[in-house]
Amino acid sequence: LAKDYEPVVLYAVGLMSRGGAMSFVCHDDRENLQFLQYAPNDVAARGGNKLVCRADFHLGTQTTALQSHFCRSSLLVNSATPTSTLAALKQQDPLFGRIDDDQRFAVHFGSTDGGLASLVPLSEQAYWRLTALQSVMSNALDSNCALSYRAWRLYRRSARRGGCRSNDRTKGVIDGELVAKFADLSLADQEDLASAIGSTVDLIMDNILDIRCCGMVV
Repeated sequence: LAKDYEPVVLYAVGLMSRGGAMSFVCHDDRENLQFLQYAPNDVAARGGNKLVCRADFHLGTQTTALQSHFCRSSLLVNSATPTSTLAALKQQDPLFGRIDDDQRFAVHFGSTDGGLASLVPLSEQAYWRLTALQSVMSNALDSNCALSYRAWRLYRRSARRGGCRSNDRTKGVIDGELVAKFADLSLADQEDLASAIGSTVDLIMDNILDIRCCGMVV
């Protein structure tokens, strides 16, 4: 139906979805990730002939395969009796399992340096909360050699392909490695960061727990 017209050397491609929205996840030779979506009604889609880039992210490592897996609810992952828990949740909430957050497929992969990671689709509310937290933490926390968390995750363009891409980066991806450090901070620091973005520690911890459970593949 549509394609990406910009020449890119891809090492791996996967599928990620949330509800009825599906994205193609592409990993290129510059250790970047791009999330492309078929959106015929979008102006950037050129009448539905072009895949629209919804997000981009610098992974910083190479991989050769992206595999999809179903995101399990944190209520079921942490339950000793998941079957009976699922039945109780459906009885308590008739919509359980039908909303978009209950119908998510994430992507997991192994890297050439021995790492294992996952890409998890988030709801809009959780995304903006963690985006604000990521922005505050990147300024508040010390980094190795005083390097910038934000600059490290920016999409890297090759010089020979510089004319083929727009100068605007889409971003749109949460750095899970940075956000996960929130759980290791002291309670006082957690409360300061949470109040800085107008949220609470409990809400942020729930989002982090949800991401970790959705990233589980074993």
